[in-house]
Amino acid sequence: MKKASLLLAVSLLLGACGGEQAEGGRSSDVEKETEEGLKEEAVEVDFVAANDDSIPAGTVVKAEGIASPITGTDIGDEFLLTTQDSEGEGTYVVSNNSTVKIQDGQEITVYGSFDGKTESGSPKITATIIE
Repeated sequence: MKKASLLLAVSLLLGACGGEQAEGGRSSDVEKETEEGLKEEAVEVDFVAANDDSIPAGTVVKAEGIASPITGTDIGDEFLLTTQDSEGEGTYVVSNNSTVKIQDGQEITVYGSFDGKTESGSPKITATIIE
């Protein structure tokens, strides 16, 4: 769990740098290693488990689905992510902490920290990486 927290913290700090690049126009090796580590550690989130509080807050998760902006499409904005699994459809509130702008209806994969539920009861993910 400490490793997950450390990886997430480093990713957030790197994301806050605005995607600056190292000399020669290449992304820093540290940033790539951090992203790879986060992706490897992420577990596919299950909506039923997320909705019934079976997933501990801070768990590094991966979710795939369709994005619908709530507050905007920029870094720091929130959007809905509608997913499909064997139990049906699920919707997460996602806080965009990546450098990627999302578009309404875009199919994406998010990697980040599961943050429990919002005040309205929706499962929440803070996304560090969006593809």
